[in-house]
Amino acid sequence: MLREINGTSVMVWLSLLGKPNYLIYSLLLKEFGSAEGIYNAFLAGRKPESLRAYEKVLTAFADPGLAAQAAEICNKAEARGMKIVTLNDWNYPYKLRNLPSACPLVLYYYGEINEEDFSEGGVSVAVVGSRHCSVSGEANAESFSYELSKRGVNIVSGLARGCDGAAHTGALKAGGRTTAVLASGADVIYPPEHRNMYNRIIRSGGCVMSESPPGTIPCKQLFPARNRIIAGLSDAVIVVEAAKKSGALITADRALEADRIVFALPGDVRNPMAYGANELIRQGAVCALDVGIVLEELGIADEKAVKRKPGNGSAAGLPYPQNAVYNAIIHGAVNADEIAAVTQLEINDIGSALTLLEVRGLIKSTGTGMVRESLGNR
Repeated sequence: MLREINGTSVMVWLSLLGKPNYLIYSLLLKEFGSAEGIYNAFLAGRKPESLRAYEKVLTAFADPGLAAQAAEICNKAEARGMKIVTLNDWNYPYKLRNLPSACPLVLYYYGEINEEDFSEGGVSVAVVGSRHCSVSGEANAESFSYELSKRGVNIVSGLARGCDGAAHTGALKAGGRTTAVLASGADVIYPPEHRNMYNRIIRSGGCVMSESPPGTIPCKQLFPARNRIIAGLSDAVIVVEAAKKSGALITADRALEADRIVFALPGDVRNPMAYGANELIRQGAVCALDVGIVLEELGIADEKAVKRKPGNGSAAGLPYPQNAVYNAIIHGAVNADEIAAVTQLEINDIGSALTLLEVRGLIKSTGTGMVRESLGNR
């Protein structure tokens, strides 16, 4: 059992109940009012009505061994000098907090989560690509990251071999900050040959983070989950090289769902590692012929990173299809038929999105089938 009921330890316990992490927490929060209220319900032996449809989670909720595991995780993190930030903490990354479909309840990390990197006005860019990239791909990942980092952009990547490692290297050479998101525990360096890079990231004021508890060994299913965090932390994703089936493409997909900009570097059609990036361009990704295109698209002055230009009201941070529906509304659509004409979404999907947007206070329904943007968001 948890020796001490506090916000952090309870959130660690909640993160162990099951997936989807945020949805389960939201249901329990609505029923019991707070994280501590949820834990007190567990201590009292209450069965959450909100979890009736989640049999495995209900079983986990009643398991005292899980509370003991949460206590062990907190103790292990403390012993290893690892920091923990939860969704309820002020320093939880802003960009990630506003992505309910992506944000983990808990992040374990070394180094510093710099508010200016992940705030509404800061600029973070993910640079990702193949582990088996070409020489030119590795050089491009490093040079793009170097140029962006020189202008104050925080470079986010996954510490993997190939393009990821080159991206971190470019940021470090520029004397900038970089964030590594791991598919293992934050204390498990993978690949092991990146130990020096891992340590340099932390020493330089950057951050190494993971949603997995300390000691977690990397495994196949953790990488796609890691990629959604990379996308969620970033204003944009640059895909340097990617094979037909690649983790970098998963990151790009998660970025699009989060209404982030996706860039791709064009490559030789004879290079199998260029297939994914070329396909992204064919599908509408911004063709990044040089770093100037990235700077221009993000509204970054050539001298240094500045706040992103105020958009046209786009719902940055909303998951798809809520972002598409909200964008249609702020551009003048006033009912479901007009939204459907703009977005090509099914009416049922539009109805669900409208309900969620109204719950979040982003729109108001007039009661006559008409909708408008909430005045509080203008």
